[in-house]
Amino acid sequence: MTHTHEPAVEILGPYAMPHDLARLYYGRLLWRKARTRARLLRHWADERHPYRDRFLQTWRPVVEEVLEADPAQDFELDAQLMARGLSLRVVVREIPPVIGSFIAESRLHPACGESASEPPAA
Repeated sequence: MTHTHEPAVEILGPYAMPHDLARLYYGRLLWRKARTRARLLRHWADERHPYRDRFLQTWRPVVEEVLEADPAQDFELDAQLMARGLSLRVVVREIPPVIGSFIAESRLHPACGESASEPPAA
């Protein structure tokens, strides 16, 4: 199944920044898998992350809502956010970046009986 982000491009307007579109697209792509989602949340909550406080205190619920949303419903999502005094554009800019210097430390340790080199059983 292919997802299109054309509604997001239109919603973000003519001044949409490529990195905003990338945060939304790749954030949603990574958010689909539970292990990756957990890793992102650990990374964004790490005390070394510069966006940690604002993410945990203000933006976490709405960022999660946007990342979980169906891209085909972005116009409806934007309307719902606007009713709350927000917009898709505002929330996308609050998706924390991944900081390469310590993302590896956010990795899940293998569960009991799993090898570190083997993917976990589904």
